[in-house]
Amino acid sequence: MPAKKTKKKAKPPTATKKAAKKMASKKGSRKSPADLVLAAGVKVLIVNIIPRQMSFETNNDSEPNLDVSPTNPLHMVASAFTPDPTGSTNAPIFISTNGGMTWTINSIVPGGNKRTGTGDITLRFSRTTDKLYAAILRGDVRLRMNILRTDNFASPATMTVLGSRDRMDQPYVQTMTGSGGAGAAKDIVFIGDNDFNTTDGRTATLDFSNNAATGNGSFANTRIDPRTAPFGANAPSIRAAIHSDGTVYAAFMHFLSAEGPGGAFIQRDIVVVRDDEFGVGPNPFTALKDSSNNLAGRIVAPNRLVPFINDAFMGQERIGSSMSIAVDPRPSQSSTVYLAWADRVGQNDYTLHLRRSTDRGVNWSSSDLLTITNATNPALAINSDGKIGFLCQQYTGPFTPFQVTAANHWETHLRRSTDGISWDDLVLCRTPANVPSGKGGLPYLGDYLHLLTVGSDFFGIFSANNTPDPANFPAAQPPNGQLVFQRNHDFNTQKLFDINGTTRIDPSIDPFFFRVTE
Repeated sequence: MPAKKTKKKAKPPTATKKAAKKMASKKGSRKSPADLVLAAGVKVLIVNIIPRQMSFETNNDSEPNLDVSPTNPLHMVASAFTPDPTGSTNAPIFISTNGGMTWTINSIVPGGNKRTGTGDITLRFSRTTDKLYAAILRGDVRLRMNILRTDNFASPATMTVLGSRDRMDQPYVQTMTGSGGAGAAKDIVFIGDNDFNTTDGRTATLDFSNNAATGNGSFANTRIDPRTAPFGANAPSIRAAIHSDGTVYAAFMHFLSAEGPGGAFIQRDIVVVRDDEFGVGPNPFTALKDSSNNLAGRIVAPNRLVPFINDAFMGQERIGSSMSIAVDPRPSQSSTVYLAWADRVGQNDYTLHLRRSTDRGVNWSSSDLLTITNATNPALAINSDGKIGFLCQQYTGPFTPFQVTAANHWETHLRRSTDGISWDDLVLCRTPANVPSGKGGLPYLGDYLHLLTVGSDFFGIFSANNTPDPANFPAAQPPNGQLVFQRNHDFNTQKLFDINGTTRIDPSIDPFFFRVTE
């Protein structure tokens, strides 16, 4: 969903274009970047990725995304609602070339604005090179989607626009490698997005290319909901999961009906479709049919209440479309797929559900593998050993809709399981939900975050209150954890500081990278 505007925060005097251009030479921190090394024996690393030279910033850097290069895991990219500090017309991405210990920005995304940078943005590396793909909503034209590519994520050159469409929402990109004949590899790119260029409510769409590395990528698109809904639309989150054997799953929420104030109380079916040939056959995404109607798409959970409330309903955050899907990446394991989504089961809750299929989406677990009340932003990933990871953010404390107090917290959890039955619970972050004040700006933490694996290790990103209090990051406690803040801070006094190292900076929302080593 597009960001909901609020009044722009006033920046401290040093947060000027002139200061930003000089920021690389500024000192005054308690630690220098050279001191940021991974401690021996660390299993959990959490890093605030705002660079030291942006210590002045108090933006709401929400809705983060992340990828790690499979060919060189030291190379990483991340994104959030972050404007270019120099005021250019491009938006930045965050880049790391040392495994996430330190991050800088590279303003290469076209169509930036001075409030959020881009609109929605997700990004993925090629699976065989350091080519980087991104799908964005431009910050300078409302609901204009661009599909982007660069051969070098660290180059200052603006990313190339491969495709552009208007009246789009929440593009979410995934990549894979396919055979190009004679052993040549081709970049396969799928983008789940909500395409409003229809009057029948079938907005759930996949834009995809089976050779995205050449020319303009020759992207095609297909609507994946076979059922019309002329009085509604699919929910914003359309997610794809790709296996190297050609299997592609996609999940969406089909509109059934709406009632209540502004039509906010929406009944939806939770649906998964599947294709077995990377989407290139004559009838893509029709391999999986539901026994109730013989139409494409298995209805995993029918007639669920999914409130769509574009206001600060839960811990200063909006609700309405939370979904993730992941397929087991191991050879010959594409039959196993996990699905997470949020809906309402009581009077005022927003509850996450996790289900699994082991027969290519035909049948699903009849009950939840996990049920998490008052939670959002699910993200799923499966590692090279078949271990499933489930990342989410849970709102805790006394719950009253549209109200938040000092008794409420946002907790970021990573749950892991080898069998989908027994789960551990790693609390990455626990911060006050009432600080900072969102002042009506949405999203507060974001409509999504991200989790991925490289080999057996889990990597992810989330946004949270940036108060530099080590107690807020339980999983990063030594000796098995390590917490890193690049921006000027003092862990002892739990304060943030400007570039000069002395001027106090108020808490805000920042993106946090993490790595969990198995």
